[in-house]
Amino acid sequence: MKSDTAARSLWMLQFAVTDLRSRISALKVFLACLILGVTLVAATASLYRVIGQSLLADTRMLLGGDVELDASEPLPDEVLEWVGRTGSISLVRELDTMVSGSNGEGFFSAEILIPDAAYPLYGELKLTPDQSRAELNARKNGLWGAIIDPMLAERLGQSVGDQIQIGAATFRISGLIEAQPDRRLNANWRGLPIMISEQALDATELIRPGSRVDFEYRVKTDRDLDVWLEEFEQAFPDTNWDTTTFAERSERIAERLDQIATALILIAFTTLFIGGLGVANSIHAYLDEKLGTIATLQTLGLRRKPLVGIYLLQIGMLGSLAGLIGGGVGLGLSAVAISVAGDAFAMSGAGNWVGLWFIPLLLSWLFAVLTAYVFALPALARALAASPAGLFRGQVQAASHEPRSWRIASYLLLAVYIGATLFWLPSPQLGFLFLLAVVVLWGLLEGLIKGLRRGARAAENGGFADRHFARRLALANIHRPDSPLRATLLSLGTALTLVVACTLIVATLLRALETTIPAESPALILYEVFPDQMESLESGLESLDPASRTELLPLVRARLATINQEPIADVLADNAQARREAMGDEYKLTYLSGNPEGLELVEGNWWTSPAPAGEPAFMAMEDREAYQLGLGVGDQIAFTAQNQTIAVEIKAIYRQKGLQTRFWFEGVLQVGALDGLIGRYVGAVYQSDAAAKESQQWLARNIPNVITLRTADWLETAGNLLNKAAAGLSAVATVSLLASLLVLSSVVSVSRRRQLYEANLLHCLGARHQAIRLSMLLETGLLTLLATIFATALGSLIALPLAALALKLPAGDLWWLGALVAGTVSLLALLGGLVPTLRAMRLDPALLLRDG
Repeated sequence: MKSDTAARSLWMLQFAVTDLRSRISALKVFLACLILGVTLVAATASLYRVIGQSLLADTRMLLGGDVELDASEPLPDEVLEWVGRTGSISLVRELDTMVSGSNGEGFFSAEILIPDAAYPLYGELKLTPDQSRAELNARKNGLWGAIIDPMLAERLGQSVGDQIQIGAATFRISGLIEAQPDRRLNANWRGLPIMISEQALDATELIRPGSRVDFEYRVKTDRDLDVWLEEFEQAFPDTNWDTTTFAERSERIAERLDQIATALILIAFTTLFIGGLGVANSIHAYLDEKLGTIATLQTLGLRRKPLVGIYLLQIGMLGSLAGLIGGGVGLGLSAVAISVAGDAFAMSGAGNWVGLWFIPLLLSWLFAVLTAYVFALPALARALAASPAGLFRGQVQAASHEPRSWRIASYLLLAVYIGATLFWLPSPQLGFLFLLAVVVLWGLLEGLIKGLRRGARAAENGGFADRHFARRLALANIHRPDSPLRATLLSLGTALTLVVACTLIVATLLRALETTIPAESPALILYEVFPDQMESLESGLESLDPASRTELLPLVRARLATINQEPIADVLADNAQARREAMGDEYKLTYLSGNPEGLELVEGNWWTSPAPAGEPAFMAMEDREAYQLGLGVGDQIAFTAQNQTIAVEIKAIYRQKGLQTRFWFEGVLQVGALDGLIGRYVGAVYQSDAAAKESQQWLARNIPNVITLRTADWLETAGNLLNKAAAGLSAVATVSLLASLLVLSSVVSVSRRRQLYEANLLHCLGARHQAIRLSMLLETGLLTLLATIFATALGSLIALPLAALALKLPAGDLWWLGALVAGTVSLLALLGGLVPTLRAMRLDPALLLRDG
């Protein structure tokens, strides 16, 4: 018995392989659609796992401790004593500055780090040469040692042993920072690190009353962090320090990472879903050719069970092949991306290859097989339900509906597919919204298809096509039951919607970079300008370039004290994390002058009058901060700065236009409200880029504490980032478009033989080829118009709110670009399927009818 079962299984396998080899070319679209979708799924999933492990493997090292207390001044002795009794503590002082090479050229912003002897509490600081930090920072031959980031050394064109200028002091590069456990993820943007000693900091003369220095206290403790935080807040209820735990940092990073990864993986699954339509169409065309074989085998006595097993085995083999190929290509692309990123996402060990590479490959294979079965099962069921009696009538037709048992199996398999999708996605909530969006999209498309069919039938019956054969034939081709309209619009409409959304996002980013920013941004951005330096700074810059214009804005850092006369601690009493953030955050306040940030009102109105004496001043608040605290126009809040209270009334809420300057003020007040508290200024210098280079050098030599940033430099950095993002989005859009074109080709392959047979039959009955071609062109034109309108509308509904809310960039006037892309792509796709059919009509009608 066992030998018979084994022999039967071997025969089924041999038959399935032989049958596939004979017609594998008919399933090229099947394989291509699955491979494209699985490639994106595998690439995004493996990238997410690699980046996730890199960022979250040890967030304690990224934070520098279990808890971080961030302050703008040293913590009181009683706080340090309390913390010392509960664990170990390390202090790192940070300040931003400018650094240049020994020749005075190449000015770059940098971040000065002065760690204490206990640093680092977690991880290992790796330096080249392999000496202690104290030795490398020591003073030798009259010069202090500076340990700098290798990328900064590359930018400066310097190496170990060369000299650099920091403030009023000249340093020698004594070493390079090869690995820093608490390296910030935004270091490449904010400023690359330089480690110096405390004594060397005094020599730079960068510190003066009012200078901005961050005191970061890292705490290492074995105690439960929730208990530690609760006791710390009880001991010091009026803290003005930003308190962050590694668990909170992990949660924030994980949340943001999940959002990004989910968006990318959803696009990949959308492409896989579109490819599934191609799978359904391709397998339908393949089985149509096999109907005679299926009926013959049944007539010769082959039972249905082994027949079902043969074709299920074929689908599984094709799905497995596509899954392994697509998974391998996707993981290869992921590996290339990681290698390009270099050390940005360092791996924590070679033993993780199973979770980072093997599991994504295995799941890619699983999803390929699931997708193949989910989309192929209905077509297979209808083919296997065909009556063998059709052989004796000269024609075998698939059943109009699949049997009930097959329908139940299809639904169960679809449920497994949906469950696996939600399990795969980092954010199941967003995954559910994605599935809901797919259902809504399909519902809209189904409604459009039904409406189009009814409209075509009504137009035909209403006399619209009377005496016009081509028009009547085109309308009939749209509304008849076996029309390919549904498959065409479902596949093309879904793919075009995604392509339009990606196009609008990419175009918005590129326009923001290429047009808005160069026209509106200053040439230089200034930080840390003291009041007694304003006159000399303005006169010095004017002497270098008389046409330049300098605009300085006051900067006062304050902490939120009350909301509507209620202490912030009471307002946020039910949310400990939000309370700590609100009490620890410093709000950057200024006056409204020139508006270099490109502020745009969301609610309320600006004012023209100065602050009244003895009354709350008007304030405009940044929308993100206001909405996080539930504030609106009319609310009254109070800040504390330098032991003084600043009472304000929210008169307006604004949003920052984004990608202008980098001050990011949280509040803009009436003139006079901050007088007596202003200790520093920030500013913008409007001049040519050539003059900006000279101005930057002059400031570094004469007012070294002023931090300058050339707009051209960070625009170049932003440009590189945006270009990479645009390239990534374009690649995703291209793959999705290619999948949609393959799907359409599968639709054409299903209907092409029928179209040719009917066209030549009509020709034999007296219809001219010109009229038949015209009817096909009319049908194609109508489908192109409908697909364009639908994709433009829905793609814009997806992209425009995303651009306005997330990117804070206007994109409403770019809808025409989405319409142009949708129209061009749909026309090319539909004509690409129509042209081979029109060419085939040149053949001998008798030959086509005989072979049909």
